[in-house]
Amino acid sequence: MKKLIRNFLGYFGYDIVKVMPTNVLKKQRKVRVGKFTIIMPGNNPLAYTYTKQPDFGSEISRLVGYVKTKYPDMGFLDIGANTGDTIAHVKSVSDVPVIAIEGDDVSYKYLTENVKQFNGVTIIKQFVGESDSEMNISLEKAGWNTTLIPDSGTGKQIQIKKVDTVFKEKNIDPSKIKIFKIDAEGFDTIIIRGALEYIASAKPVIFLEYNRDNMLAIHENGLDTILQLQEKGYNKILFFDDQGRFLLSTTLSDKHLIHEMHSYADGKSGLIYYYNLCLFHSSDDDLAALTVKGELEYKSAFSINQ
Repeated sequence: MKKLIRNFLGYFGYDIVKVMPTNVLKKQRKVRVGKFTIIMPGNNPLAYTYTKQPDFGSEISRLVGYVKTKYPDMGFLDIGANTGDTIAHVKSVSDVPVIAIEGDDVSYKYLTENVKQFNGVTIIKQFVGESDSEMNISLEKAGWNTTLIPDSGTGKQIQIKKVDTVFKEKNIDPSKIKIFKIDAEGFDTIIIRGALEYIASAKPVIFLEYNRDNMLAIHENGLDTILQLQEKGYNKILFFDDQGRFLLSTTLSDKHLIHEMHSYADGKSGLIYYYNLCLFHSSDDDLAALTVKGELEYKSAFSINQ
C-alpha cells in the first residue's frame, strides 16, 4: 500500500519522507546503539539518526576490532563523548578500557547514567583544546551537539585544558591508549595540537570529524594540523563520508589529493557535508592496510544485503 501511495504521489512530483515527530523533541528517548540501549534527550538528533540508520557510527567499532588484533591490551580515548553512543559501539565489540571526556552539562549528565552499564569506563567533565586557558565562548547546540564559538564580548567563560594536562592531572598513563577519537564540532584539530605529547609517546590511531563548516565558524585552519602530523611520523590517512562509509586511503605526502578532498566537502554545496578522518602512524601501516581491506569487505557485504 505504501508503495502504491508513493507511486501515486510521485506522478505529481511529491513523496513521503519520514521526519522526527515533533512531539518527541522534549522527551528523553531510549536508543539502541550496537548491542546496548542508552538514553538521550529527545532533541539530540542522534536519537533520530540511530533509529533511521542503526549502523551509524559503526565504523569506530570495526576500527577497534582491527586495532585490537595488533594491540590486544589497547585502550580507547573518546573526546566529545556526548551521551555515550561511541562507548556503546566500542563495548559492543570489545570490553576495552575507555576514557571519555565531555564538557557539556546536559550531555555529561546522560553520559554519567549511560556508562553505569559498562565496565572500565572513566569519565571526565572537561572542555579540551590547544592550551590551558580561560576562554569566553558562546555555546551553540548546547545539550546535544555543543559547538564552542569564541566570543570575547558577551560569551560565557569556560576553562579549557590540553589533553596532555588532563592526563597528568588524573595520573593517566596514555601509553596503551591506541585509539584517539575526537568529535568536537570544529575543535577537533585544535584538540590534536593540545595532545602532542600523548601523540608522540603512544602513536595512537587518530579518528576525528573534519567539518569545514564548523571550523570556518571558529576561524580554524584544520588542514595544516592534519598535514603537520606527517612530521610526527604519521603516514596513512583514510577518508570516510559523513555516514561512516569508507571513501579512499592515501598518504599524508599526497598533499594534492588531500587538498582536493578538503576543497570538496565544504559543508555547503557538496553531497558529503563533512569527513571522518582516520590517521595511522607509519609504524602502523599494517593496521591501515587491514582497515582498508576490512572496510572494503564491509561495503561489499552491505551492498549485497541491501
